[in-house]
Amino acid sequence: ERMIILTALKEEIPTLHKEDNVFVMGLGKVNAAMYATKLILEHTPDLVINFGTAGSISDDFTHGLVECTGFIQRDMDCSPLGFCKHTTPYEDDGHMIGTPEIVCGTGDSFLTDAGELPSLGVHIVDMEAYAIAKVCRHFNVPFRCFKYISDKADESAGDDWSTFEHSKAEKLFIERINTL
Repeated sequence: ERMIILTALKEEIPTLHKEDNVFVMGLGKVNAAMYATKLILEHTPDLVINFGTAGSISDDFTHGLVECTGFIQRDMDCSPLGFCKHTTPYEDDGHMIGTPEIVCGTGDSFLTDAGELPSLGVHIVDMEAYAIAKVCRHFNVPFRCFKYISDKADESAGDDWSTFEHSKAEKLFIERINTL
């Protein structure tokens, strides 16, 4: 089975970035969509895995490695036009890719205030997973996403992320993918 691993930053994978099936995309949904598309077309993987850090906005997932099951665009908002928040208008697929057990809300901002997201069933937040999930769905490539909780997406999130021990998170991720 040919798998590729996508991550936003080299810092998140201090040793894995040297592997030839691991790719650093850069931050945000545009970079994630662009690189996921390019890499799927070039490598035709049987599985795409996204690994990185995430902020938790749920008391159920406060630390450690979690596997996300559902993905929404937390910064898509066409509600002034009568559409539900987090839904891309004129698409038939609904607002969530996947299932609601552990929902990752992806957006192009480093979140320091969860706002209404917990009440909408979002558990953690990141900046890339939804875009990769959507590209994988389009190309019919299985997708799995593992996030290590680095902060609580609150006012101290920036400092928490900056002092986070990425090598510890990477070690747990490597242990997990070795069981796949």
